[in-house]
Amino acid sequence: MNLIRRNRTVPFAVIAALVFVTIASAQGNQHQQSSADNERTIQGVWRTVVTPRNCQTGDAILTLAGLFTFNQGGTMSEYGIGPGSSPALRSPGNGVWQREHGWQDYSFAFTYYRYNASGVLLGSQRVTAALELGASGDEFASRSVIEILDVTDSVIGTGCATAVGTRFE
Repeated sequence: MNLIRRNRTVPFAVIAALVFVTIASAQGNQHQQSSADNERTIQGVWRTVVTPRNCQTGDAILTLAGLFTFNQGGTMSEYGIGPGSSPALRSPGNGVWQREHGWQDYSFAFTYYRYNASGVLLGSQRVTAALELGASGDEFASRSVIEILDVTDSVIGTGCATAVGTRFE
């Protein structure tokens, strides 16, 4: 059996064109990423410190760490557990957000389900908030109104909270 090995050469012009297209494409993607990175928006993941407060006095009741994720398209997710509490007592929060006035003012609302220690549904909690994005776009402060609902969605309690967030990168 006679095997003939062919040596194929690619013309220099083809290689040069491929290299040029690859470099131009990478620079274009880098420019798009830079523009998106510089846009100030709440879109992304945030580490939060939430402080439930006495609505009349403004006094802090406690603080808890949490996470907010503001998705493209106006949906969000949230999670946070108070000190000494159990993750089994509540579901993650899900909700919506929107830009209000200018680049720094937003509003959002989310809800989550509440359970007792035996896993029985007690109702839900609804949080509605106004958020102000900081000048750098990497921090925010918010004020919230909280409604505690029973299993029939009747409001059985209300509360107030503030939160601060820093962008997770």
